[in-house]
Amino acid sequence: MLASVTTMTTTQRTAPAIMIDGVTADSAETATVHLDDGLVRGDGVFEGLRTYGRVLRTPQAHLDRLARSAAQVDIHLDLELIRDELDSFCELTVEPDCAVRLMVTRSGQRIFREEPIPADNGGFRLLPVHHRVTPLLIGSKTLSYAANMQAARLARAAGCHDGLFIRADDDAVLEGPTWSLGWIDGDTLVLPPLEIGVLDSLTRRMAVAALKTREDVAPVGRLAGADGALILSTVMEARPVAEIHGVATFDPRGAAVTHMMAAMHDATLAAVGLG
Repeated sequence: MLASVTTMTTTQRTAPAIMIDGVTADSAETATVHLDDGLVRGDGVFEGLRTYGRVLRTPQAHLDRLARSAAQVDIHLDLELIRDELDSFCELTVEPDCAVRLMVTRSGQRIFREEPIPADNGGFRLLPVHHRVTPLLIGSKTLSYAANMQAARLARAAGCHDGLFIRADDDAVLEGPTWSLGWIDGDTLVLPPLEIGVLDSLTRRMAVAALKTREDVAPVGRLAGADGALILSTVMEARPVAEIHGVATFDPRGAAVTHMMAAMHDATLAAVGLG
């Protein structure tokens, strides 16, 4: 099935691309959305993808996870339509290398938005923030991200780049507001187990395939003895951590960090057929 998409050409467009229910908008200011409960109550699901020369990395894996998230919160998806619209949207983006946010609300409203790739900051400084994972939403990517954004605001207020969720009961390392975390022990990347409520990140899966990894439940204080740490996300691939505030500092250009980042980049390029 071909998606019915009303488009502007990329040569006409200067603002980042937006498409809602198959219709493109001139800008975020002129985009028209339905004020459904999905937006009013943050009741919907989403995926964050990345393009390389307008080629998506692992799009089917993202759509599969979108379907799992939707099933978990009882949202019906027309995956064939979404797949067609996603392909069409990637041809409309201003930047050939960009992030693509795909959102589906409770009523089935489909929103696509082009977003920039975050600039390299030379090493993330993270602020540990206590958090409790919502049992009803474990494993799903929903639009209910108020806690995640608050963690990021608290981090910036403290002079850091982002927050790092740690479990409120025992300080166990969880994940970031929009990414997974792994810390380095010698030649091994250590990851929190999925069973403690962290997202089944697709980039984490890629790390397990590309690197030597193991799982551990670790209080954040134990990371003081780590040989480095990495942020993992579809949009940022693997980025180094320079500091966990009050816990540890790391060399973002250390040998183990550099090796693992290179391996993740190679795995990413291979996934999009550029390796």
